[in-house]
Amino acid sequence: MSSLNKVPGSQWRAIIESAMYANSVRKTNMAELYEHAIKQPEVIVTSEPMYKPETYGLPADAKVLVSNDGTIVGRTARARRLVRQMGKDRDSYLTILREAVYQFNKKPAFWMEGIAGLHSDFMVKAHLISPVTDAKNMLDWAMNFTPWMKPWSDNYASSRALDELDIIVLADQDWSHPGFPDGLIIVDEMQNCIAILGLRYFGERKKGTLTLAWSIGVRQNMVACHGGIKKIGKNPPIAVFGLSGSGKSSITNSDKHESALSPGEKVTVIHDDAFLIDLDNDLSIAIEPNLFDKTDAVVFDDPIIKYFYSAQNVGITMVAGDKLKLVCGDIRNRNGRCIKTRDMFNHMDHCERPGKVIWLQKDTSLPPVSKINNLWLAVAMGASLSTLRAKGVENVDPKELEKLVIEPFANPFRVHPLLWDCQQFYKLFQGGTECYVLNTHAFGLPDNLIDIPKEISLSIVTELVRNTIVWEDWTAFQGLLIPKNGNELFGTDFESKYRPSQDDTYLTYLRDRMQDRITFLSNKRDIENDMDSAIIDPIVAARTVLDQLLSPLSKKVAK
Repeated sequence: MSSLNKVPGSQWRAIIESAMYANSVRKTNMAELYEHAIKQPEVIVTSEPMYKPETYGLPADAKVLVSNDGTIVGRTARARRLVRQMGKDRDSYLTILREAVYQFNKKPAFWMEGIAGLHSDFMVKAHLISPVTDAKNMLDWAMNFTPWMKPWSDNYASSRALDELDIIVLADQDWSHPGFPDGLIIVDEMQNCIAILGLRYFGERKKGTLTLAWSIGVRQNMVACHGGIKKIGKNPPIAVFGLSGSGKSSITNSDKHESALSPGEKVTVIHDDAFLIDLDNDLSIAIEPNLFDKTDAVVFDDPIIKYFYSAQNVGITMVAGDKLKLVCGDIRNRNGRCIKTRDMFNHMDHCERPGKVIWLQKDTSLPPVSKINNLWLAVAMGASLSTLRAKGVENVDPKELEKLVIEPFANPFRVHPLLWDCQQFYKLFQGGTECYVLNTHAFGLPDNLIDIPKEISLSIVTELVRNTIVWEDWTAFQGLLIPKNGNELFGTDFESKYRPSQDDTYLTYLRDRMQDRITFLSNKRDIENDMDSAIIDPIVAARTVLDQLLSPLSKKVAK
């Protein structure tokens, strides 16, 4: 439980919160937002029934509403400015924000209240203020989290007091400024407020709210998790961390693991995108009740559409003369999205802390799976998580999509210091949680890659949960273990395809990738003052061992 009734502790909070109380702003509810959304000029009222609209106080015949953006259909990370990093530009940003709020308050706006967090141990009240003309985004925001209405408001009343300010999100899609053609997002994470200016994409509102919820959680001795978490049978939960396109949702939401699970291994999903691990109370808590998922795999008239509440950036076609139907599959544009219920599979809002954490990486120097047996190395491999960006998810230069990038803990939305996350994950591993790396892309040298199919990754997760993998040291990467019985578990050609080579060319490639991680983390330490040497040292030690294997003297002694 948080509170709005505190004196703002920063100029940023004072400016943003004051905007809520202007004559032009009034509180709204789900029914009013729906009525305004269906009249928005750019919104399409489809013929698809909304899933259980009565849950939100909406008409029983409510339909899935579609909003389609223009040029930008993904997140714009370059628009974000963190208050703690502004330095000498602070005053100019304050001036911009004051003027933006002044212009915002000259037009009618809604104030919607909601809640982030699905357990009494963590529930934060959140407020979204946005122009009346942005009703569809506000409706989606309230369904993505939970609106301020029963039963959620009653649950909030009995939740634990967190001594935190409420989250405030101010969003004005009509704002423009010649100095910020990509829009501007101002974040004061210590005061739990954010201004999203000149950006239409719904995901900015969702992730903006999440970033603040994660930061609040970390201050409460929790681990901020951009990942999925599930239980298989009676085993401890398993958590997977990866950017969109890494297999995070496929692994989390799969109920049978491509038939690899037995009938008794029932899957229970907590969430596939965002959760917190409460280290003090042994809890993993979902932050959102529903899923904001891509629709690239949704076919025409897909049965899954019956679980939709809303959709964004998807096509529409007319059939039978008057029926408006969704056209997904990323035909209109990349990164089509929907908000859908978790009722499509067995789910819970919380569970115990994970027994296993998996870093999903698209690093071709790594085999399909390895186990980490050093606590700080486990942190370092997460802090230097290597991957490819999912096409269309972010508003970036297309050339950047082909480059391997490092995204710490697969969380590009973090607004608190990276070192905080490192410390929290170390506590998690120190408490007994095991750590693994799954390469879900391909293995080998760049000109000779062997694909790693989704079926292999799901089989690996199955056997990890069953604890059937026998591990042995990986000589070339100190601190990592690789399967000894891979052929037995994953097919007779597993070893021939995916066992790391002792060839100098491969070892040199592996060393280069190790050095990429060291360089990235060292820059975080030396330039940004947001890393600790204790986290980097295990990878440096592993690279040193590999250097010795590659040295001429070592080869001469071996002969």
